[in-house]
Amino acid sequence: MQTWIYWTFVVTLVILQQTMATTLTNLFNKSVLKGLEKIRKRQQHGPEPAAAFPSVNQICFGLDQLEAYKDQFATFIDHNNDGRASFEEIKHYLQKYNNKVTDDQVRSFLLRRDTNGDGEVDFIPDYLTEMATPNYSATTAREWFNLEDADQDGYVTKDELIAIARNIGMSPEKAEETANGYYMGADVNGDRQLDWKEYSSLFTE
Repeated sequence: MQTWIYWTFVVTLVILQQTMATTLTNLFNKSVLKGLEKIRKRQQHGPEPAAAFPSVNQICFGLDQLEAYKDQFATFIDHNNDGRASFEEIKHYLQKYNNKVTDDQVRSFLLRRDTNGDGEVDFIPDYLTEMATPNYSATTAREWFNLEDADQDGYVTKDELIAIARNIGMSPEKAEETANGYYMGADVNGDRQLDWKEYSSLFTE
């Protein structure tokens, strides 16, 4: 009798846990969508919106994925963990890619992602929108090319890419793997560096 009661309790607990996880996921996704809808109504149409708004199906994340994005946002950008990335926080982040980044570059980077015009990049909806619908435009490609071309010689070299990867916390092995596996796959002529044409090919969907 006691065994039956025990297993009934265990099964009930598992069901409750699964139900709570599903409920929390739905509530979070609804919060994201509500925020996006408010911004959509306020945003004026322009030649290039700050961000493309995803559909209902595109913006849904699981709890594990949401937690991973939140940790990523807090670790790399949102140092005071208030859910918003200020100009200074974004500048600090971009300096890991290029320590000579200018205020104009930081301002442009921020404005293109600040969907509600509050002067900051919010975790909801700005950062999650960026994660849900990556921007593969030529403008985005040029933005990152200029950041990663540290010496501004018109090429993004393998050494520059490895240095960036190390700056953002990758191990030497992972940095080498990332540079070789993702970036250098676009190195058509095998000179261990990417010109603009080679680099921009990485931003093709």
